[in-house]
Amino acid sequence: MIRDFLNRFEDPKMPLLAPNYWLLRKSGLILSERPLYKYLYLASHLFGLYFIISEYVDLISSLSEIDLVISNLMITMMSQMCFLKAHSCVYWQKEWKEIIRYVTEADKFERDNSDDTKSKIIDKYTTYSRKITYGYWCIVFSTVVSVCAAPLVHLIPTPSKKRIPRNETELFTPIFGSWMPFDQYRPPGSWITAIWHISICAYGGTGMAAYDSTTIVIMGFFECKLELLRQRCKEMLGSNDKGVSDEDADIVIRQLHDIHMKVLKYMRLFNSVFSPLMFLYMFNSTLMICTCAYQLTVITNAAQRLLLGEYLGFGIAQLFFICWHSNKVLIKMDSLSYGTFESSWYTSTPLQRQYILFLCGQLRIKHVFTAGPFTNLTLSTFITILKGAYSYYMLLRK
Repeated sequence: MIRDFLNRFEDPKMPLLAPNYWLLRKSGLILSERPLYKYLYLASHLFGLYFIISEYVDLISSLSEIDLVISNLMITMMSQMCFLKAHSCVYWQKEWKEIIRYVTEADKFERDNSDDTKSKIIDKYTTYSRKITYGYWCIVFSTVVSVCAAPLVHLIPTPSKKRIPRNETELFTPIFGSWMPFDQYRPPGSWITAIWHISICAYGGTGMAAYDSTTIVIMGFFECKLELLRQRCKEMLGSNDKGVSDEDADIVIRQLHDIHMKVLKYMRLFNSVFSPLMFLYMFNSTLMICTCAYQLTVITNAAQRLLLGEYLGFGIAQLFFICWHSNKVLIKMDSLSYGTFESSWYTSTPLQRQYILFLCGQLRIKHVFTAGPFTNLTLSTFITILKGAYSYYMLLRK
């Protein structure tokens, strides 16, 4: 049953990115060609902008209460990143479509020109991308549910709670700290606020799931492409130690050179739309992890701690996934030139060896994904962010 449900997201025209592209379109990050849907999605993004502004208005108005500021800042940072991811994708719409087009065409090329060894590599990465995509969607969904349910935890009856007198009513606790032009703590304003906040949470969660899962799968594609390119370099002079003619070697090495140049071109294009956002994300993640850890130490309710722990785990996992896959691409790129040494270069002619030397020079050109112009996206960066968040946390504790 679950497999049949997941098969609905598949598309033979996009063997790798089908589920990701489906959610990108449904969340409005890739705008529809139909004018009505296009403007409806643009309106939803503008509502998201209004919500971020209302959060900062509420945050400024509560500066005198440090605990409330820390609690609101934790949610505001995550909301801001959801908004920025959606708007950056809309702003760089042309570039994102070009990247998706290249990934789809390059993926089809590899599938149509593969042997048993390459097919195993492609199948391995396709299966992994599906696990990452659906697993990440589940994590985002559980986080959205926990965020929406957090204000309701205090309603759970416990023996230690005092009864509320019949002539009094308990005030509604909003999901987010945001300014509203009416009383959001009593009906009917509380009902409108609850519906508004749940809608915004669903909008932000859907956009984040679409953006993050797509970027991770695209990184996985580059990793797969580099591994396949190394395999092609290994086979460029044949696999039977008999060698190939100069004409065949020239054709194959030119093709490998062209593949590597295209991979570098689209890695740089992907980094150009991804890197500015990651710079802001690194800063926001440090504050979000710090404030969330601080909240865990001051909250006494066990259920609220559980929900907050899930939120903290999601923030750390989100950052780890991106740094981990970026680091894996860098490792594959470092080992790419090994493919030429694993080939039957010893059977080549003097002219073919010149071609191989030119190819080795090309394969030494590397590219690493970055977070702005300041740092590379690697595991060491992830550890540095955790250390920074811990330092800020200790500062708050004191």
